[in-house]
Amino acid sequence: MLKGLWEILELRVTGAAPARCLNRWAAADLAFWRLRQESELDFTCRVFASELPALRREAARAQCELRVLRRFGLPLLLRRLRERPVLVAGTALVLALCLFAQGFVWFLRVEGNRRVSSKAVLRALEEEGVRFGTWGLSIDSEELKNRMLNRLPELSWLAVNRSGCVATVLCAEREPVEPPVEREGICNVVAARPGIIRELSVLDGFACKAPGDAVSEGEVLISGVMEWAVRVQATRARGEVYADTLRSAELICPAETVKKVYTGRTEQCRSIIFQRKRRNLSGNSSIFGTMCDRIIEIKEWRLPGGWPLPVRIETVTLLEYRLEPAALSPREAETLLNAEALRQTEEQMTAGTVEQGSAAIQKKNGGYLCRAALNCLELISRTVPAEPPREEECNGETDQRGTD
Repeated sequence: MLKGLWEILELRVTGAAPARCLNRWAAADLAFWRLRQESELDFTCRVFASELPALRREAARAQCELRVLRRFGLPLLLRRLRERPVLVAGTALVLALCLFAQGFVWFLRVEGNRRVSSKAVLRALEEEGVRFGTWGLSIDSEELKNRMLNRLPELSWLAVNRSGCVATVLCAEREPVEPPVEREGICNVVAARPGIIRELSVLDGFACKAPGDAVSEGEVLISGVMEWAVRVQATRARGEVYADTLRSAELICPAETVKKVYTGRTEQCRSIIFQRKRRNLSGNSSIFGTMCDRIIEIKEWRLPGGWPLPVRIETVTLLEYRLEPAALSPREAETLLNAEALRQTEEQMTAGTVEQGSAAIQKKNGGYLCRAALNCLELISRTVPAEPPREEECNGETDQRGTD
């Protein structure tokens, strides 16, 4: 490695007895290396350029001839660069710009976030002035942390570590706080709908039903009051009861609808987005006075390695259409009404799923009438206050469990 600091020559030695030349070089304490024999009469090696006169003198005494094959080394490179001052100045300028660019933040990376999206963190950082091209020394990590925690209450801690032109944002999220469970008062768990119990889970209280039992609306499933032989135990009943239920829906839709008919007229609007600034590259951004669909295509620019640049090209394709009346076929009406019945049923349930269903479609009064029956597995438990036990029923002893 250090030999590259001097000018090096690669020589070819030719003679009747090349070994005599090597012996004379070694006796004169001349350095040579990378020795390689090409044939019986010649070999190649590397030497220092400063020792070339002595090498030639000893080679001539051994009746050998030297030929320089190539030259390399730092002094030779410097002599060549001295003849090209523009290249030297340009190289120095590029190196200076590279060193100066290291002081800016060109790329941001978010780590440690699970529930809070990286885009939300980067958007909040941009509003605080930390974005593409920010001077790195202007970032006060402690002050930035306090401002970011005010903007994003979901975070409990944040730090910005800068390594060259890459800033890594480390986040720690707050653990979600579950609402406290109300434990005071005496309550029962009753059925919100009639059904057949499939699963029953009791957390507090006393089960009055078992899986497989049929229950009606308002019937007690888990009691908060239990009468024993000598005392009455009261608590706030808690639990979950899932049952097989039957829900019905009746929906009507007209026999005619409207559909889109595309006219074939299209327009494309292109714009360039740098961070949050948009520059429109097209004349118009819409088809005025008409209805149209918008197809948006965004092209992001990335460097090798996947580093994104804050420059995007957005292409919006506008497809003009008009609305025309069209008849709704029975099959289309059945698909539409079944999907709507399923959506409404799922919204009405507190928790659960629709397992199967059937529907009957008939045409009536210029429209379609759908009567659907849906078999559901849903949560039917609901907590209601219970009547406290009377003193004459307690025989003077009451055990009420409530707050922990």
